[in-house]
Amino acid sequence: NNDHLKLAIMSFADDTGLSEHAAPGEALVLALEGKGIIGYEGQDHPIQAGETFKFDKLGRHSVKADGPFKMALFLTLDA
Repeated sequence: NNDHLKLAIMSFADDTGLSEHAAPGEALVLALEGKGIIGYEGQDHPIQAGETFKFDKLGRHSVKADGPFKMALFLTLDA
């Protein structure tokens, strides 16, 4: 991690996740294990291990696990 790039590994139990919020920068999610549902700008997008999903800066999104789910989040931030 530094002032311009953040990396987080997140793990969720079935039917848990993150409530809707806005991304402070552009972000890329990489599904590492299991399946989840990415809510983005009012639409649900299923994701599973090996797939990616991109968020725009200030994009409204949420995450919900569909069974055990693990993901990596790469977030870029302006200076």
